[in-house]
Amino acid sequence: MTPSSRTTTLAKSALLALAVATATGCQGFTGALSQWRAAYDSGLAQPLTAEELARSKTSKVASNDSLLKRWLSPRDPDAAGDEHDPTSGPQRDPDGKVMGSDGWTKFFKQPVDEDAQKDLDAAFADYEAGNLRQAESAFSRIARVRKGTPYAEKALFYLAETQFKRKKYMAAHESYDRLFAEHPGTLHLDELVGREFELAQIWLAQSDPEAKPEQKLAWYTHFTGEQPLLDASGMALKALEHVRHRKTDGPLADDALMQIAGVHVRNGDYESAAVYYDELIEGMPRSPFLHKAYMGAIDSRIKGYLGPDYDGEGLEQARDLVRQAMTAFPEEEASNEQLYHTLDLINDQEAERTYKTGNYYKRIGKVASAEYYFGKIPQRWPNSPWAAKAKTDLAALAKTPRKGPSLPSKMLVQPNATDPYYSAGMGAMGAMGGMGGMGGSPGGMM
Repeated sequence: MTPSSRTTTLAKSALLALAVATATGCQGFTGALSQWRAAYDSGLAQPLTAEELARSKTSKVASNDSLLKRWLSPRDPDAAGDEHDPTSGPQRDPDGKVMGSDGWTKFFKQPVDEDAQKDLDAAFADYEAGNLRQAESAFSRIARVRKGTPYAEKALFYLAETQFKRKKYMAAHESYDRLFAEHPGTLHLDELVGREFELAQIWLAQSDPEAKPEQKLAWYTHFTGEQPLLDASGMALKALEHVRHRKTDGPLADDALMQIAGVHVRNGDYESAAVYYDELIEGMPRSPFLHKAYMGAIDSRIKGYLGPDYDGEGLEQARDLVRQAMTAFPEEEASNEQLYHTLDLINDQEAERTYKTGNYYKRIGKVASAEYYFGKIPQRWPNSPWAAKAKTDLAALAKTPRKGPSLPSKMLVQPNATDPYYSAGMGAMGAMGGMGGMGGSPGGMM
């Protein structure tokens, strides 16, 4: 197969994959691709280079040998360094700046490179004049030739800005990544994070059914670099992860967390959504999205519950979050009323789980165990429809012969039996009248 025919085949395969994903929605496929993209995001964790790996292997043995020596004979910070070893002893430049154990005692002054500055000024002049194609080429060359210098840092930033203005969004995203990788302490960090947030909004709009028509990109933009060939929402998630990690205390970090959680909710990945809501609740207690995060975390756990045959830990977590939300936001009367109904749902699900457990022990002939679980239901959830079924089963079990001594079900005292978040009925909730103004349940709690 010739190179040209191989390229044609790959292009046809890519077009076919894009057509299938577009026609079917392919949410499962794109969701898996998003997870893979997030797991292998080199923009968050740079892999070790071959040189670093080799250096770590050779230095491991040497460090073990020299550790005791350095401890017994520490280096005098005021002693003159070895003239043959530029890294030993204090380092000084002609202006008298010294790097000691606490870092530079004065700001390091980078020597001026007049040629590099001249090239940068010329590229910036093209950028200001609107000659973006020439500016992009010039900034790219400076970033490559002057790598590791302040000139390269500035060139990389304006290279990304030029690509963004030319709507080469994928290339701009890669340039912003490169800027942060090569200059993690860049002075352009705020602008970088803001641009990545903008890119995320552009790509999220492509799969958002509520997006405005003017936010939608044409189909051919998959091939012009405005959006990825596949999984625009996955690239948006990647950009949002960069926003929240690169500026953890920035004004957009909580926005990014909420949007990431929202994407996972739309994709039906409620477990992942709950993780991001929890992170905002625990790490950003002053965020204006805190109440919304509580409601989202509760909703995600309720929707992520698979039924009585599966783990019910999410229900307990949802109950705890309801308790926290009601305590933290007593003034939110409308949402608290909704939370009362959520508690009804949680309690009903818990009653069903308990009934199925008791029914299991009933089937295998463990009468005492069956009575224990059936006895829980009318005591803890008396208004639940499962309470009537449990009482019927308890009456039948009372006539069942059993082996060995056993306690009657009425003697079994359940933990949390008086907890209003577990118990049911207006009487239980009436006791909460003085708790933050919550009052009674609108319809009683199951």
